[in-house]
Amino acid sequence: MRRISVRALAAAALVCSSAAGAVSSAAGAATDGRPGATVRAHHSSDIVILSSRPEYITGGDAVIRVNVPARVSLSAVRVFLNDRNVTSSFRRDAHAHALVGLVSGLVDGKNTLSANAKGSRHAKKGSRHAKKWWRHANGSRWGFSARVRVRNSPSHGPIFSGPHQRPWICQTEASGLGPPPQSGPCVAPTRHDWFYRTTAGEFAPYDAANPPADLAQTTTIDGKTVDYIVRVESGTINESIYRIAILDNPANPISDPWSPDGNAGRSGWNGKLTWPFGGGCGPGYRSGNNTVASALSHTPLSLGFAVAFGTRNTLGTGCNDIVSAETVAMIKERFIEQYGQPRFTIGSGGSGGAMQQRLIAQNYPGLLDAITPGISYADLVSILPDVVDCSMLNRYFDANAAAWPAARRATVDGYPVNAAGTNTTCRSWNGFARTWQTPFNGFNPVVPVELRYDPVTNPTGARGSFWDGIINAFGRDPATGFARSAYDNVGIQYGLNALNRGQITVDEFLDINESVGGFDVDGNFVPERSVGDPVAIENTYRTGRLTSGENQTVPTIDTRGYTDQIIDIHTRVRTFAMLERMRRVNGTTANQVNWLTPLTGAAGVNVSELALRAHNEWLENILADRSHRPYPVKVIKNKPAWVKDTCWEADGTPHDERFTLAADAVCNELFPIYSTVRIEAGGPLSGDVMKCRTKRVDIDDYAVPFGSAQKARLKAIFPDGVCDFSRPGFKQKPIKGTWLEFGDGS
Repeated sequence: MRRISVRALAAAALVCSSAAGAVSSAAGAATDGRPGATVRAHHSSDIVILSSRPEYITGGDAVIRVNVPARVSLSAVRVFLNDRNVTSSFRRDAHAHALVGLVSGLVDGKNTLSANAKGSRHAKKGSRHAKKWWRHANGSRWGFSARVRVRNSPSHGPIFSGPHQRPWICQTEASGLGPPPQSGPCVAPTRHDWFYRTTAGEFAPYDAANPPADLAQTTTIDGKTVDYIVRVESGTINESIYRIAILDNPANPISDPWSPDGNAGRSGWNGKLTWPFGGGCGPGYRSGNNTVASALSHTPLSLGFAVAFGTRNTLGTGCNDIVSAETVAMIKERFIEQYGQPRFTIGSGGSGGAMQQRLIAQNYPGLLDAITPGISYADLVSILPDVVDCSMLNRYFDANAAAWPAARRATVDGYPVNAAGTNTTCRSWNGFARTWQTPFNGFNPVVPVELRYDPVTNPTGARGSFWDGIINAFGRDPATGFARSAYDNVGIQYGLNALNRGQITVDEFLDINESVGGFDVDGNFVPERSVGDPVAIENTYRTGRLTSGENQTVPTIDTRGYTDQIIDIHTRVRTFAMLERMRRVNGTTANQVNWLTPLTGAAGVNVSELALRAHNEWLENILADRSHRPYPVKVIKNKPAWVKDTCWEADGTPHDERFTLAADAVCNELFPIYSTVRIEAGGPLSGDVMKCRTKRVDIDDYAVPFGSAQKARLKAIFPDGVCDFSRPGFKQKPIKGTWLEFGDGS
């Protein structure tokens, strides 16, 4: 098996490509240096919504804190929801001169929360100050008054993602939550189930009336030993099946932590939350389904962490990262209301799960305080061009198989060759290309065939392409009614690096680029190159569908089991693409640690547990840092000394070295780095150019000579010029902002 020179990747890293950054923006959010804390705009400094942003309250209830001036007695404060006195819902905050409480009864739409305390003797009835004190009470020595407007939405959503897909298959019955409603949104009653860990190391249903003899105990990360009993809450939120698992004991269960007489005891919960994200990338049109046991994740639960997620946090259920972020926001609100505010929230998950963590950190900061992307990609939209390119190159190579054995294909597509020497990883992308670029493929069987798009029999049916799945962000083409597509291969010189290295001939280079073609709106092959929609391309950057490196400042541990040499799509080069974006935008990658093991793991190394413990220590260090340093600086300064770039051999031997592209690095000798189609076409390592800017064909740019007929042919293949990757991509701009709201794509 050959490997692509690391030198080519290093050269690609030097290609300049400006990053990032378009639609209606809701109030932005920024962390204040404290994990779990979000500085929320559009609210009174005296009335703070703890369970969500004030414009994204759902389900008719919210956790409120009323910050009261020290001069005012807490017993004098009255709190109102609209015109209703809700003071009885509040109790004293143990950590501040404030009141906290869970307020219910918000109506859908706008609501007003207000708080006041009557003035002192200095504002006697009838005096000339009697009216003035009320107008100026907030901040005066006479009284206190605060008011804030908030927005409440139904718990089935949406709140910022735009209209949900329709049709919608509600899979509550398959998830053990009863039959779906006959009409309307996908909703089901909330239920609770109890499980315990046996001394044999298995989970089993727990019956409090008949306590089992084989009940195990666990010692949490904060050193507390408790019975290993888990409560799982299940229901529907945002038309997604959600699960919340938490250490609890039915003999003394966690009750409303916010009520004046509630049980704020946490049983075995350590006060922290983990969020697993699932992989894949599918068309959606369904809630997805899971089992109650899917929440029983031993590693975090055994350490005392709670676990929460929804089916729409798996991209295979529906490839829409905005809906995923929205689902996190809404389930997290539910968690805070029922169990208390977590000290911090740690994300995890591989492949599509890694994409979601990256995109949520960028676009909806404050939801996740640390991320653990595994077998990672930066996002879906920026790998899609490489995926679709592979399908077209495979088509060409297969038609000319005798001249293109696997070893020669690899010089063009950049991927590793399988052990048998018969194919490259590029072949593995074929199925994904058919799913993501065409409207017909990839549907889950629960979506009836008769509801799906067919250009002849059902032209208005559900379209399953990646672009149609996020039509609210990419935009709707008024001419077709379909989603705008950002896929573009105009000016791409496939095999450029192989040509310049002398690995393919000029005629082969010309023949590939003359024959590669493109796709039409229905994903059918056409001989012409594909031209990306300018609106879709701009929205890719401006709405944050591409992870540019912006806001990638949270503690990050990138974990990877090495898959390159088994011809798997999760190639190691993707970690370096993300690092390049972060380096360019933030000037540093010091907030990210990279861990690499053989595919089968390293003896004695439990990477998932190690990462969770590392994040816990890292975040606790940040919480303890009371300096005024900017949050990104705190993240770097408080990284534990033992948390560093490491690769492990199969026998568990560690190699601590900073991950670079250096050919002589130990980890690169053990785990070679390969390439991609677009890098081998002269593109940047960052892989974030959706459509290149072009320049005229100049024969002097090539390392090999062209004959006169070859020169003419080259110019005919590229009448509009070839890619100039020394310039930013077409429409490549920073994201418009965070916490964006979306319409219907029109």
